[in-house]
Amino acid sequence: MGYTYVDLVVKGKVSRSVRTLVDTGSAYVVMDSKTIFEIGLHETPFQVELTLAEKRKVKAKLYLAEVEARGRRGPVFVAELDVPTPILGAYALETLGLKPNPVTGELEVVGPEGGYLLSVLD
Repeated sequence: MGYTYVDLVVKGKVSRSVRTLVDTGSAYVVMDSKTIFEIGLHETPFQVELTLAEKRKVKAKLYLAEVEARGRRGPVFVAELDVPTPILGAYALETLGLKPNPVTGELEVVGPEGGYLLSVLD
């Protein structure tokens, strides 16, 4: 078993393929400020407090982007944090209907593109 990496197409004012580490323990897509600026992501008025692996808490600005992996697209929040490797988190995986297979190192389809919506219809 190893790490799962995926080339994620990130769309803001421009589109760019970004090599990301899949981290199911992370909520958001996480990218450094330089990459966010180069792609021209849409800044939101929101900040989140993230808990890092060593339990330290940091605040991060949130941006909005569209991402694509395995031919599936969807909107995601991107947290701005100067990380050495961009991260693809659980919210984006759910939105895309994908999950990592730790044995093959590939993403697998597990749900509909756009995620599930459970509702009661009259």
